[in-house]
Amino acid sequence: MNRENPFCIPTVSSFPRWNGADILVWRLMQDNPAEYKGQSYLYLYKDSYLKFHKDTIIKYAKEAGIHPLLLAGVAWQEAGGKPDRLKTFILTFRQAVDSLKVNNDFSNRVSIGIIAIQIRAAAESLGVDPKNLTRELQVQLSRCLQSDDFNIKVVALHLKDLILFDYPKADPANLNQEQTILVGSRYNRGIQRKKEDFIKAMSAKEHAPERDYISYGLAIIKRAERVRKIMGM
Repeated sequence: MNRENPFCIPTVSSFPRWNGADILVWRLMQDNPAEYKGQSYLYLYKDSYLKFHKDTIIKYAKEAGIHPLLLAGVAWQEAGGKPDRLKTFILTFRQAVDSLKVNNDFSNRVSIGIIAIQIRAAAESLGVDPKNLTRELQVQLSRCLQSDDFNIKVVALHLKDLILFDYPKADPANLNQEQTILVGSRYNRGIQRKKEDFIKAMSAKEHAPERDYISYGLAIIKRAERVRKIMGM
């Protein structure tokens, strides 16, 4: 912490940021696992992110009291896809829109960081009321979230909060499949929808519309073995 930024001391992360050139290789080239083009290129970035940050993920997962594989699963889902610079431009645009209103709700919903997390959620995880965030504080928090170390730490804290939101008596470090799917889905969908809606979606037929509610959580389960191997766990 310092006087210039109350949330952190901003640092420059050494892991490469996803950019426009990456999008061209991912979107315009035919998938080729041997040459890491197309979808395989995106997967390579995701895998590399976990390998590079393995120790940091384990460190902050343990500090938050959650299982490292849950944090790693969310990190794998979020890494790549959208350029980080675009996220900061979106924040600036939404702040301009909010200046015409009486609250900062629109800009607080901007997601920042390689492991994308809303400014609102990050603030709440740090014990700060999002409604009290000025434009300057939003920018300061967004700069911190662009630091991989801080980003991973805050996401771990947010996941712990999401676990306890639906399962206050659960052991956050030992979740069953239902709990993992729901927590992952909450990370993607937020806390507005009732828990029962997510549970109902889990028992719905594979192509039922409500399954979309839990697609993010299901993806974490689907990639679990891949993530486990990368993390060496």
